Parts: sequence; C-alpha cells; structure tokens
Amino acid sequence: YNKDIYFNKVSKYFENDDITFGNMEVIIGNDNMDTSIKGYSLCAPEYIGDLVSKLDLQILSTVNNHANDRGIEGIKSSIAYFKNKTNILTVGTYNDNTDRNMNRIIDVNGVKVGFLAYTNRTNKPAFGTNRDMIALFKDPITGTFTKEYQDRITNEVTNLKNNSDIVVVMVHWGREYLFEPNQEMLDFANFLNKLGVDIIVGSHSHTIQPIDIIGDEHKTLVYYSMGNFASQDNLLPNMGDAALQRKVTNAYQIGLLSKVKVKYENNKMEIVDINTIPVINYYDKNINNFELIPFNEYTDNYEKSHRRYNYGLNRTFIDNLFNEIIDKEYQ
Repeated sequence: YNKDIYFNKVSKYFENDDITFGNMEVIIGNDNMDTSIKGYSLCAPEYIGDLVSKLDLQILSTVNNHANDRGIEGIKSSIAYFKNKTNILTVGTYNDNTDRNMNRIIDVNGVKVGFLAYTNRTNKPAFGTNRDMIALFKDPITGTFTKEYQDRITNEVTNLKNNSDIVVVMVHWGREYLFEPNQEMLDFANFLNKLGVDIIVGSHSHTIQPIDIIGDEHKTLVYYSMGNFASQDNLLPNMGDAALQRKVTNAYQIGLLSKVKVKYENNKMEIVDINTIPVINYYDKNINNFELIPFNEYTDNYEKSHRRYNYGLNRTFIDNLFNEIIDKEYQ
C-alpha cells in the first residue's frame, strides 16, 4: 500500500521505448466486487490498476492461473478497467469469441507487432463460456495439450502472423518455484517456434529462469520466466528442505526487467541488443515501506534493512543467482 514510492525507482525503465509489456496476475475489481487475497479469489481494488497505469505500459497479459478466480465477472471487470480507464491493451482474456478474434497489434514506425497470451491452467477450472474467454493451451479436464488446443493456437498464431511483422506470445506455464524450465515449457516453446513466433515471455514460476534463443529455421527469443516483478510473499509452502526453502523464498523477491532492441528488415526480425537487470521487492523488517529497487540502486541500507536480510537475501545472493541463471549475452 506504499503507492507513493512503490514504482519510483523503476518507472524510468518503462519510458522512452516503443512497447512495454508484462503479465497482470490479479483481477482488477469494480464497485460490486470485494477485495480479496485469500485462496483462489484474488481481487485487487481499482487503485492497483491506477498505480499500474501510471507506468508507460502498452499491453498487458491478463491470462494466468488466477484469471478465473472471480469467474466471468472478474474477467470482464479487468478487461473493462483497462479498456475504459487506460490506454493499455489487454490480451489473453476476452469478453467473447468476437473479442478474442480481434488481433492485438501495435504499430511502431510502420512495423506491426502482434500479441497473444496463453495459460496452462486456471486455479478454478474454466468450463463452458469461460473456455472461450480464457486463452488456455491445455484442456482444463485432462490437463493435456490436445489436438483441439493445438489447432486453435495454430490458427490464432497464423492469423496474427499474417497481419503483423513480429509476433510476441506471453505464456503462463510450468511449475512454481523452479529455476529451470520443465518439459511442458520446452515442448510448448518448440511448438510456438515452429509456428514462427518471434518472442516468448514466460511467467508463473515466481523465480527467474533462463533466457535463450531456440529454433533452427526460425529463431525465437524465449524468456522462460521473468520471476516476480511486483510481489511479496514470505510464507511459501513447506518444501521439506530448509536450504531450498530459504533459497526459493529469497528468490521470490527478485524479478527481471529486460530491454530488447530489434531490427525488422527484409521481412525478418533481428535481435540487435538485450539488456536485463534484476529488480528486488524491498520491504523493511516490519513488512512496510514496499518499493521496487533495481540491483544497481540496492544500497547497503536497503540490503541490511530488508526483512529477509538475516535469511540470506543480500547483494551476493542476488548477484550469484542472476549470473547463475541468466547468460552474460542476455545481461
């Protein structure tokens, strides 16, 4: 609730670029919806949307495992908020099939960048109408990537690719608390690569994961997980191993900001430069004064006053984790 300082040190990274995008992993409620953080009923007050909209964002994925927490009302409330009160496009959840079939494309100096977003599941399974409103890539009953979903995603990506120059897909996938992509992620990334997707940006693990370029005939830049940008949780499920518990809980406080410079020429995207930095979710020993701090501004005062400093969340841990997972060419 420290809204006056929360984004101050990171807002500059959102400015003076062509497109900024990310994952919005909470329902934005309305006057008829109670705020909740319990169970599978996440719902943020509108001022959280107001806070996010102050950043220079162009598009947000609204599809993830919490997308169906409040059912159809929650889906429509989030879409309506960003449509009516901001200039931010949303992708991944939709009002209906007509809305879903409308391409999300941003024109940058004549280069058309198209966006799609998918999730592997929702905490509350999506049935009936919800299945069209939520862009799943796995069947909610069997949990498998069936031919029905393969065909639908193939059609959606192909249609977007036919109408844009660069295709970006945001994906909520894999398992929580892992530092490497699992087989589901590798398989779906390969599937999207073969469809001609140019950039994949992943989320869900709450931990940072590698960045890679995959593919033979077509190259795809993949961020397997950006970790947690704006989030805080000091009480993760018991993992049965104290050292692993400390590592994951500390890693939970770290996210990535990445800037990608691309050139589009002769009907082909070329990556010119990538620069990625870690960002720390700061809060003091009283769980107060929340602020997002880029690593190069994470001073001794921030480091030693963080509630998790005595549990090993220090500059050395952050630097080691970042360099262990993110290859130098992507830093």
